[in-house]
Amino acid sequence: MKSKKLLATLAILACGLAAFIFWRQSSDPSVSLEPSAAVGEVLAEEISRLLGGKGTVVLLSRQPPKEGPDANRERIESLEAALKRRPTLRLAAPDWLPRPPVGTMDLGVVTPEQFMAALDKNPEANAFVVFAGLPHYSQALAGKVNQRSVKLVAVCGYRGDVRRWLESKALAIAVVPRFDDPPANAPAPNTPKAWFDREFQMFTPETLSRLPY
Repeated sequence: MKSKKLLATLAILACGLAAFIFWRQSSDPSVSLEPSAAVGEVLAEEISRLLGGKGTVVLLSRQPPKEGPDANRERIESLEAALKRRPTLRLAAPDWLPRPPVGTMDLGVVTPEQFMAALDKNPEANAFVVFAGLPHYSQALAGKVNQRSVKLVAVCGYRGDVRRWLESKALAIAVVPRFDDPPANAPAPNTPKAWFDREFQMFTPETLSRLPY
């Protein structure tokens, strides 16, 4: 019982830390948004590979603010622009997630109910991109994804559920903040991939051995 409570606490703290990192990227004008733009570019390439170059992509995210610097808006706009350069890939209208009531703690995660509703609402989708925290893993949710044969891609904070999603093979790609700092002597990034590698790591069911836990 104590171990379950500890794991639940660690999961909440991990989500909170990821939310704080993304908030800092969004709210601090001194923070470069180039890594966020790089996420959209890199994901467009990966999604094209997953879908064999064609298909319909659905985005699940909180709607970003229209004014001021915002990392999530940068990721979304970059992904949209990169997919438009690939005419055989179609980005459906975003499925904006509702915000919780005022006074409720919002860790930015997709609830299981929201996730299931998005799957049912978009029967033509070949891939879902989640720019939020993944819903807590369950066999029912993973089974729904695998049954539909859709590709699930997530940009999220890292917690134990990410491993379980990847182990189920329902999650095709997880993009999380780097677990360590880049080498001190690393050259300044000058391409989207270099910016991506400086700030993020990508995991797939084939690279589970690289996960910390």
